[in-house]
Amino acid sequence: MVLCGGKKSQTHVVQPSPAVEAPPQASADSRSIDHQLEKMRQEDSGKIKILLLGAGESGKSTIFKQMRILYGEELSDDDLRLYGVVARSNIVVAMRKLCNHLRELGLEEELDRESRENADFDDEMTCLQAYDGLVARLIDFTAPALDGSLKSSEEEEDWVGQSPRAGLANNEDAKIFLAHHESIRILWQSKTMKKVWKKRSATNVIDSHKEYLNDIPRIASPNYRPTTLDVIIARIRSTQVVQERYRIDGIDFEMYDVGGQRSE
Repeated sequence: MVLCGGKKSQTHVVQPSPAVEAPPQASADSRSIDHQLEKMRQEDSGKIKILLLGAGESGKSTIFKQMRILYGEELSDDDLRLYGVVARSNIVVAMRKLCNHLRELGLEEELDRESRENADFDDEMTCLQAYDGLVARLIDFTAPALDGSLKSSEEEEDWVGQSPRAGLANNEDAKIFLAHHESIRILWQSKTMKKVWKKRSATNVIDSHKEYLNDIPRIASPNYRPTTLDVIIARIRSTQVVQERYRIDGIDFEMYDVGGQRSE
């Protein structure tokens, strides 16, 4: 081929470089890794994976807890203390919503009448006094702060105590429960509060927490250990993805629980 300048172009031929063989040890390592990856792929293909999705309070964590109780490891004392704190906190949260709803419904005068009618009962306080104390503590925040430096012998012997896993808010509510459980019991037993409960749909109170409210003395006991039902109905927000593994009838299961609310 001739260019305008009259010079012939030069053609360069690139010779392929000779193949470099990998060292024997590197080849063996590569084959071992490939074998392990294939084995893991086969094992993974035989698993059944379940991802629990849904809106907040739709029951994902309840199913997760039921599966663990049926097929997983037995709950440790640390797990039970976590659910003990959460159960007590759930009671306080429910009572806070119910007291606020009682006020919104304008039933305070009715509660006053009920208190005067039942003034001769053996309880140390009337249902109105119980209500006023709870409102001051839970809603208006006008009650004096709880003195954490002074602990009664009952509190010192309390089996549940505090649980770092439950978080600050749940532990604080659990302390409030122990300080005001008698007020909660008296107010819950009132006829006026039963009317409020029937209209609970406007307060987003969890229905199953009625089981807690009906059993205040047991949950307030220093010897309290959560039952299976207590664990199942305990409401604690899922703040991260939680995984459990089970083997049922020779089949491996992996279950994942994720938070359902936007903030979770």
